[in-house]
Amino acid sequence: AALDRFLLRKQGLHWDAVPLPGLEVSSLDTATFKKFSALATNSQRLPASIVNDSPQLLLERLRLAQNHYLKRAVALLFHPDPERFVTGACIKIGAFGVNDADLLHHDEVVGNLFTQIENTIEVLKLKYLRALISYDELYRKESYPLPLAALREALLNAVVHKDYSSATAIQISVYPDKLMIWNPGHLPESWTLEKLMSKHAS
Repeated sequence: AALDRFLLRKQGLHWDAVPLPGLEVSSLDTATFKKFSALATNSQRLPASIVNDSPQLLLERLRLAQNHYLKRAVALLFHPDPERFVTGACIKIGAFGVNDADLLHHDEVVGNLFTQIENTIEVLKLKYLRALISYDELYRKESYPLPLAALREALLNAVVHKDYSSATAIQISVYPDKLMIWNPGHLPESWTLEKLMSKHAS
């Protein structure tokens, strides 16, 4: 993986921008394209006219196609089974007791990255996080041990900043008193914690 990153960097490329032979538009999930188009237009990141684009045209607009090939990012974002092309493109969740040797139960969330994020939040809510129940007059209210908006943001960061060339899954460990999210990512070369915590280029 390190050699792959080095060679790509010498060419001015990123891992996800490399063409992926064998990936065809016909194998992609059309429902995910529709959802992506709706999200992109609602956030005004892309013009409303893209809702009428074919998947092929949308991928070309996003610069995710090159010389008749689709790029690796397409498999991660739009293929129903990205692990067919990218080993470790999944999220593993485990519930632990007081230590790491005490694994109580676990799940593996698969699918494209959009699906993974939504399904991981649901699995965590249903099986791993105990909601406290209270009532506001006749209406039941559930409150989780951590804000779901913060959990979603942390999960999005883990997915976006993962090194997908590592062939290792994102791991979420749930303990009685904490939740830890780990991914195989790293800081750019020559970066320090101090540089990260100060004003810097994105």
